Amino acid sequence: MTITASRLTKRFGDKAAVDGVDFEVGESEFFVLVGPSGCGKTTTLRMIAGLESIDDGELRMNSVVVNETRPRDRDIAMVFQDYAIFPHLSVHENIAYGLRSRRLASSVIRQRVPDAAATFRIEHLLRRKPRQLSGGERQRVALARALVRDAQAYLYDEPLSNLDAQLRHQAREDILALHQRQRKPTVYVTHDQSEAMSMADRMAVMRSGRIEQVGTPRELYENPVSTFVAYFIGTPSINLFQATLRAEVEDVWLEAPAFSLRLPPSRARALAGHVGGPITAGIRPEDLHPPRQAPFEVGEHNTMTARVDLVEPTTAGSTVYATMPGPAGDLDVAASFGARLPDRFVGQEVPLAVDLEKVHLFDAVTERSVLVDARAA
Repeated sequence: MTITASRLTKRFGDKAAVDGVDFEVGESEFFVLVGPSGCGKTTTLRMIAGLESIDDGELRMNSVVVNETRPRDRDIAMVFQDYAIFPHLSVHENIAYGLRSRRLASSVIRQRVPDAAATFRIEHLLRRKPRQLSGGERQRVALARALVRDAQAYLYDEPLSNLDAQLRHQAREDILALHQRQRKPTVYVTHDQSEAMSMADRMAVMRSGRIEQVGTPRELYENPVSTFVAYFIGTPSINLFQATLRAEVEDVWLEAPAFSLRLPPSRARALAGHVGGPITAGIRPEDLHPPRQAPFEVGEHNTMTARVDLVEPTTAGSTVYATMPGPAGDLDVAASFGARLPDRFVGQEVPLAVDLEKVHLFDAVTERSVLVDARAA
């Protein structure tokens, strides 16, 4: 099965919760809708499931328009954020419920239910009632109940939000392992960009009912089309600075109150129409390096100076939070280092070498990437 949304729209009164979104989910694709609360991702998922009516546009499954098709006739399994399990049924009965309603043979149910329970490590809970379970255990029951079915497509509405960090990581691996076995189209909703980046084949970033960008996690990370996508994707978030572009002979300089950087020719050629005007510069924390460890030549043209405020150890090294002085106030900057920076650097000014090949530049008014748009043109 494939799932195709064309100009999909849902209104509540005068407000468009989903405003003309377009995307396609391939036959075996794990597709993630990600965005902040209220952006329309869950409403989009519920329209795919048939739980919300479609006000405009088309939803197709295998090229067949299903706008008016009842939920039960779409052959879709869905996991809800709020569990939606039956309190009066045991865990075994909850998992088996969908199979019984489809009149599967008892022998099939006896085989599938324990297998699904074992997948999420709740086989020892099969006789218990939901009131005897923790929130995380209830969520795993909901996951097992949805995935025990051999549905044509699977939908997840923030299924891991009620699990602790360790269980969330394990459940994420379980869902992906099952997806690899089933190879069915899957639409997964989350507000956690780290979760989206680690799970998606492709993902759509939503904002205010619309899709900002669709692509693979790498495409969205390396080539964000807007400041919103650039800031939303990535941890720590990208550093954004208001700057101007200045031409000097054949060079183009990116200038802000706290730094001046000479852009490489590969960047400068795409910026001819923006020289002399304001621009928003984006520098990801991992593209800032201690000069001695930088994997490129370092000089005054690609160095800035910042005062270290905090050093946060990480599994990969350390994240350094610092400030750069400016006439309108200090500018915050975060840098991710592959080595541990000693605490004695807190309060000191340190140089930061910038990987100029990876600087992102956005129109200060439209907030759209001038580099991605230039490549598309």
